[in-house]
Amino acid sequence: MSRLPSAFTRYALAAYLLLVLYASMYPFSGWRWQGLSPFDFVAAPLPRYLTVSDIWLNVAGYLPLGLLAAASLRPRWTGWRAWALASIGCSAVSFAMESIQSFLPVRVSSNVDWATNSLGGVIGAALALWLVPRLSLSQQARTLRERWFARDASYGLLLLAAWPLALLWPPPALFATGQVVGTLAQSLSDASLNAPHVAAPFARWFNSDALLALTMPHPMGGRQQVWIAAAMIMAVLWTSAAITRSRAPRARIGLAIVLAGLAAMTLSAALGFGPEHALAWATPGALQGLGVGLAIGLPLVNLPNRLCAMLALTALVCGLVWINQTGPDPYYAQNLQTWSQGLFIRMFGLPQWLSWLWPYFSGLYLLGRIVRPGASR
Repeated sequence: MSRLPSAFTRYALAAYLLLVLYASMYPFSGWRWQGLSPFDFVAAPLPRYLTVSDIWLNVAGYLPLGLLAAASLRPRWTGWRAWALASIGCSAVSFAMESIQSFLPVRVSSNVDWATNSLGGVIGAALALWLVPRLSLSQQARTLRERWFARDASYGLLLLAAWPLALLWPPPALFATGQVVGTLAQSLSDASLNAPHVAAPFARWFNSDALLALTMPHPMGGRQQVWIAAAMIMAVLWTSAAITRSRAPRARIGLAIVLAGLAAMTLSAALGFGPEHALAWATPGALQGLGVGLAIGLPLVNLPNRLCAMLALTALVCGLVWINQTGPDPYYAQNLQTWSQGLFIRMFGLPQWLSWLWPYFSGLYLLGRIVRPGASR
């Protein structure tokens, strides 16, 4: 057996650490020295107002970090050594984040946050060392990983695992992630007004009809919703097929990923808008797109890996082009404002960033699998 930790565990640890850094340093603006030492929070009095939800969120936020850190140390470091290293590492990360927050006026450094984050890391490391080996989950997952997926599939598995998280941000149509052109165009247009001296060399383009059209795209029609949903479903099905071995149950794996995406959208709608709106995504266009995507995508999942990667990239590009040529229906922006100010406000816009960037990272990954001569089968 390999004496190295799985690549997937290391990638997952790196990705989750980036999420912690993002959540800790959000909103990345207003940095300034406030005349205090960044370490004053250690000996500061306890905050006057403490809520149980804040404590639980701090513990829960660092629990996966401790679990992944301890898991990534195996099998070279095990037992109390791995637990101690993972716990100390999580505490050090939290201490650094609280210190950095002293330079952000909108954030408050807190010794309670440091303590509860550290506790979450301790619990997560203990779970990794005690619970997982006793349930044999680690070995079973590694066995399935080696039996079903290509040796170089770790990054692709991480992308597929992140896809349901990207769908927590309500898309304008079923699975319609990656709608960034209108937002970028609006940002450029605003920049031309707020900083005219900087935008002067590009003034002609800023005032062009093309930019105006990008900032106000025409609404998304029913037929477009069908083909956008179908294209993105096919892209996900063929991406999973591109990283699985020929003897793996590719259709079942792809269906499980699609169901996870639907579950994420249902959960997001239920928590953001209320249980009665849990299936708000199930419009006639979405259901037709779901059927078309599965009908075309599933029969082709057993093609060779590289051909699946080509098909996935083609479907992804088509979906992104259609998504970014259109805008949402008139009620989407209002509903999205309600969602972002509700329960998910504590996520600091992370689902939105995942929704924006996931298709483009996936496209780069698929392109790499297509052009790399030694891609594993």
